[in-house]
Amino acid sequence: MASEAEVRGQVVVGAPVPAPRESRGWLWSTLVGLGILALIGILAPLAGDFGVLRMWTLIVMYIVLAQGWNFIGGFVGYAAFGNVVFFGIGAYSVGIFLLNGKPFLLGVAAGFVAAGLFAFLLGLPVLRLRGHYFAIATLGIAEALGEFIAAKDIGGPGGEVSLTPPGGGLGVFTLFFYAFLGLAVLTLLGTTLLTRSRFGYALVAIRENEEAAESLGIATYWYKVGAFVLSALPTAIAGGLWAYWSLGFEPGGEGGAFDVNISVAMVLMTFLGGAGTIVGPVLGAIIIEWLDLQTTLSATQIHGPLLGLLIVLVTLFLPQGLIRLVQELVPGASGTGERLSWSAQLRRGMRRVRRFIAANGV
Repeated sequence: MASEAEVRGQVVVGAPVPAPRESRGWLWSTLVGLGILALIGILAPLAGDFGVLRMWTLIVMYIVLAQGWNFIGGFVGYAAFGNVVFFGIGAYSVGIFLLNGKPFLLGVAAGFVAAGLFAFLLGLPVLRLRGHYFAIATLGIAEALGEFIAAKDIGGPGGEVSLTPPGGGLGVFTLFFYAFLGLAVLTLLGTTLLTRSRFGYALVAIRENEEAAESLGIATYWYKVGAFVLSALPTAIAGGLWAYWSLGFEPGGEGGAFDVNISVAMVLMTFLGGAGTIVGPVLGAIIIEWLDLQTTLSATQIHGPLLGLLIVLVTLFLPQGLIRLVQELVPGASGTGERLSWSAQLRRGMRRVRRFIAANGV
């Protein structure tokens, strides 16, 4: 028979404590991400407008790039500003194969392998660096490889590549849209698997405290190299698809295969949505790339300043992204089982803002 204390809901010493329920936040995040991608896949082709389809193809491509950067930047916390190098490797692999009469898919596979190998070899030295030293090193290598391709006339004079349009007319560009969309789904599911794996837990431990993770027996160096290779693979495939979709490109400059702005976009998109989350890079890529395309077409003069302002605003007011903001504001959204009132959530958010301001000297 239950005691009076147990009936009243009081804590009884020695009484069994029920185990906390496992958070299902990862499942909801995955379903939301898949739902967003499904809506894009259904609605974009129905518009019947090539310009709309082109816009959403670029947005989905950047979803892939942001998810790829999330593996090294979000989960490990290493700000790689040179991930565009893998995009360029994938693009030039496809370009060179097509120029030499080789199959397109063989070029994509070659870019996949080449980018993975390059990431492994590059990661061995640069992942011994930290902070801005690592960021500058990756950025410099991406710039150097672009200059090398231009100087050696790889693909054409000055590294310029011009490809013959694939057969099938305009309908083939719908196939490219769905190819990017399928790749986005795979990277989203890969992110989910990473968050549920021992490998992913180790990467988060490195991000939170690398020295503590190493003291626990985690081979931090090799885990970082593995994450760097993982971030290169979808980025290279996206570069290969983009090469045949765009039909012509150069190594450097705005819109080039090694354009540093692509790397900056990956970083901004991931941080806006929520670095180290499942659906955050999807949301960030949609918002940033849509704004970028709209201002490029209709407000060219404010395009650059607007993106700069977004970087400042995200850094100051959304340092943990939109997903973390929702978790702060919505009771129970964090999946921890903790349900706080709106006033308690507001006080917690204000304390976080004050700590951020104090820590950054704003």
